Amino acid sequence: MVRKGKGESESYRKFIDEQAKQAYEDLVKNQSPKKAFLGALLGVFLGLALLILFVWNGLVFYWMLFVPAAVIGYLACKFGKIYESKYANMVGVIGLLTNGIAVMTLYNFEALALSSIPISFFVTRYFAKLKLTEAQEKGIWRKEIGQL
Repeated sequence: MVRKGKGESESYRKFIDEQAKQAYEDLVKNQSPKKAFLGALLGVFLGLALLILFVWNGLVFYWMLFVPAAVIGYLACKFGKIYESKYANMVGVIGLLTNGIAVMTLYNFEALALSSIPISFFVTRYFAKLKLTEAQEKGIWRKEIGQL
């Protein structure tokens, strides 16, 4: 087994640091809360259209209340590429309000449907955040501790 010298480990560490810095800069450059908001609004219309289509055809399953929330979060992630929690929370509130409107109009305040309203916030938020790579997570962490 060959042992790495001191020069190799320093160059490797510099490479990893540079990779994390580049990944963080790309995250910041690509994130757009305005586009995420527009994607969420498009998701509201598409998600509600799907839910209305299901309900009108007699497919009344309570898990379908999460379809608009997932569509809203997915489109917000694809359009806005958000990685920060504060923007994902904004999109989550849009999903929560959309689910509340759907429960009031399509499900006539049924108890089980009402219980899905707070869960829709977390479903939307989950789909809204970008799934980060290891280099991106390392870049965010290094920025938080001031080493970037």
